[in-house]
Amino acid sequence: MLHPTSCKMFYIAISWSGNRQDAWCWELRRKWKPMGVKLRESGFRSRSAAEVAGKQALDDFIAALPREPRSQASE
Repeated sequence: MLHPTSCKMFYIAISWSGNRQDAWCWELRRKWKPMGVKLRESGFRSRSAAEVAGKQALDDFIAALPREPRSQASE
């Protein structure tokens, strides 16, 4: 089972990256400590489209995290 705090460690940031109409993007970030890699996608025509895609990417990312028993995750 995934430790409940793992889901709260990550979030999606939405930004506008230019003056083009399709310049909205999302980026997956980790609170408290940088991830060391950037996970992002751009080319969305609206903030809401980037947000929907980003939330789906976040859900997929969290679902793919290794599952550890609670006793090991707290060590």
